[in-house]
Amino acid sequence: MSILKGLPSKTRLMEVKKLAADIFQNQWNPNRVRNGAKVLRAPLKGPQVASYYGNNDDMPTFKDFKEWFPELQLTDPKEEYRLKMVRDRKKRNKGAPKKKTS
Repeated sequence: MSILKGLPSKTRLMEVKKLAADIFQNQWNPNRVRNGAKVLRAPLKGPQVASYYGNNDDMPTFKDFKEWFPELQLTDPKEEYRLKMVRDRKKRNKGAPKKKTS
């Protein structure tokens, strides 16, 4: 008797693999078609990416310095530039419309 005759057929092996996938809740893909199972199975990267730069609350902002040292009368150059741009837009009638009064 030959060793090959004792082995299960290809269809029987496929049935066993399908049953194993059902039992262990794995993806059954006999034709090896590309799908997103690998990506969906991977752990989420959001918290890891968010924590890369550390906690942003630890760094004091310009607003904090202005609060801590009011006697210095500090002016924020970015805020000054923004206000200048708003004034310029209003001069050209490109600013925000006036609020409705009832």
